[in-house]
Amino acid sequence: MLRRLVTPIITAVLLAGCSSAPPATEVGPGTSSAIGLVNLWRVTGAEGEAADTWLRIDMSEFQLWRECGMISGSWRATEGLMIASVFSASGSCASDGIPSVHWIDEITGYQATNGGWQLVDATGSPIASLTIDGAPEPIDTAAEFYAEPPEVTDETRQFFDEAVALPASLAVGALEGQWAAEGVDTSTGAGVEFAADGTWTGSDGCNGGSGRWTTDLAGSFLATSGASTLMACDGAFVPSWVSTALLAGFDGDVLVLLDSGGAELGRLVRA
Repeated sequence: MLRRLVTPIITAVLLAGCSSAPPATEVGPGTSSAIGLVNLWRVTGAEGEAADTWLRIDMSEFQLWRECGMISGSWRATEGLMIASVFSASGSCASDGIPSVHWIDEITGYQATNGGWQLVDATGSPIASLTIDGAPEPIDTAAEFYAEPPEVTDETRQFFDEAVALPASLAVGALEGQWAAEGVDTSTGAGVEFAADGTWTGSDGCNGGSGRWTTDLAGSFLATSGASTLMACDGAFVPSWVSTALLAGFDGDVLVLLDSGGAELGRLVRA
């Protein structure tokens, strides 16, 4: 049985909720409704957040603005899934290291509302509401443009192209556990672990990567990722495969990660 799944009932609700987006961003044919999340939003209803809290959502990263400064992270979404994770902070938000934002870790989907969006957890329960209302004051520890809405460009629209269906030659299966890059010397350490708590850690043999992950019964796959080093080595680009993939399926016992167009990114075997 797959773990980290959004059940078919919840997925259906999310698909229905994502069928329309706020008018701020036009959604064209073949483009995921998730592009409508790209904007600067006031956050309400999120546990532990003050009234003056904003969430700036760009193409693949977000900035959560609090009174203490800015918290940054990465996010990914399809028509029926969404995940996000924090990887850095600035200002006094970083005084005790990178803070944990539990409501962000609980996001698994989104629904359009009359004035913006509602973020939901795996049960479909609301986590936070997003509306366009004001903006944070710029701070010395972050570039001024982070306090403004991001621009939706052609690159942005391309990023939100809907993924094709999982190829019929691949089967859906359980991803939890440790995986090594197929055909690569295991001594390089190039591989990934998908943990049951929805986090992943991986390496290309020299550089590490980590974030959150989720999948569904149709083979859709999402993973967030944080900053990483850029050392050259003889491994395989496993963290990049994971953070780029939008589909995951099995060719026998081999896990295959694919991009939105169905092109193979890499193959992994149980470690």
